[in-house]
Parts: sequence; structure tokens; C-alpha cells
Amino acid sequence: MKTRSKALYAYLLEAGVLKGTPEAIDCAKCEYRKLYKKHWKQKVKPRKEIRIEFTLKQFAAIKSKAHEYDLKHTTYSRLAILAAVDSAAGIIPHLEQLEKILQLVSMAVIGIAKNTLPLWQVSEFLEEAETVLIDYLKKPI
Repeated sequence: MKTRSKALYAYLLEAGVLKGTPEAIDCAKCEYRKLYKKHWKQKVKPRKEIRIEFTLKQFAAIKSKAHEYDLKHTTYSRLAILAAVDSAAGIIPHLEQLEKILQLVSMAVIGIAKNTLPLWQVSEFLEEAETVLIDYLKKPI
């Protein structure tokens, strides 16, 4: 079997599949690629991790507040910490809905400005934006 990569050959030798069936070699190659990609991602995208502890009461309060925003408690905690660091960026609940409203209103405005959309379609965009906004405002913050 020919291999161009010395690291791959060493991995296959260590796995003991060089004298095995072609299926076993292919399986080991796939596993090597997975490990290679995993290590490459860790090297290219270094991340820092913070581990903190809370009392049960504090954790329950964090979970309930995150539930109000329809977020996971870890996502909520991360956003809260980042919002504290960058005071201009607060926690925006239900961001996807706000982006949808902005998209619909923008499509309507562009359609009116360029006169490319019929009036009924502009009206539909604005009505859908209104519906999404009403749903957004009904959710607890």
C-alpha cells in the first residue's frame, strides 16, 4: 500500500491495520482524517474557556432568566458576560425575530424605492413584519 503521508503511515502502523483488509485500512484512514481535522481546528481556532461555579439558587435564577429569553443557560451567561464587558452591546432577546422584521421592512422599502414590487406584495411584506413584531412584543423579556 502506498501512502504519501509519513504521519498517516505511522498511524496505520500503530493501529496495526497495514496487513489487514482494505476495508480496515479505509476505516483507519477515515479515523485518521477525523483526528487530523480535529487537531487542525484546535490549532487554527484557539479558544479560551472559563469555568465558574454557582450555588444551586444562583444557577436556578440564571436558568429561569435564560428561559425568559428563550436561550440556553450557557448562551445566556456568555451573552451576559460579553454585555458587561462591552456596555454598548446588550442582550437582545429573540434576535432572529428582529432580524426577520428588519428583512421584511427592508424588502418593502427597497421595492417601493425602486418601484419593482407591486403594491400588494409590499403590503404583504409589511403585514408579515407587523405579525412578527406583535409576536415578538407578546413574549416576556
